Amino acid sequence: MSNISFDNANVAGFGKIFFVPRNHTTPSLPDMNMIVLKVDNVYQAICIDIELDAVGDNLQEACNNLKRTLRAYTSQMLSNYNGDTKAVAQDIVNAAFSQGDLKSQLFSMYLQAKQKYLVDKIVKKHRVKSKAEDFINAMQRIFQIEPIRFNLTLTAGLT
Repeated sequence: MSNISFDNANVAGFGKIFFVPRNHTTPSLPDMNMIVLKVDNVYQAICIDIELDAVGDNLQEACNNLKRTLRAYTSQMLSNYNGDTKAVAQDIVNAAFSQGDLKSQLFSMYLQAKQKYLVDKIVKKHRVKSKAEDFINAMQRIFQIEPIRFNLTLTAGLT
């Protein structure tokens, strides 16, 4: 994983990563947590659970690069385990449930961003003028990609 400097990093987004297998040769994996940090003009999308990241010039590019990184990671794992999806899934799940200082820091930032988002959402909900506006706002917060889908919830007022 790239060097992360928390000193001047801002949370640009957070969400969940949903792994949707294309076929029986791709392992099913649990949903994982994702955070996107912005340092200067660089966005860094991080899968917190397995500590993989990717960078980009904007939030969407960082997320697309993370998607490619995750695909390459799972493909490499399948190659390492000679196509044994059960062994790959077990190894990735074990990594996802491991503990570490970096993972703790990132998850803490994720929870703070989610808390801020939820409070802002509650406040904003009371200011929404119509159901259509509420629907449009909800659609703008969802970002999905196949076969790895991100549910990327942008934090209010950022990016």
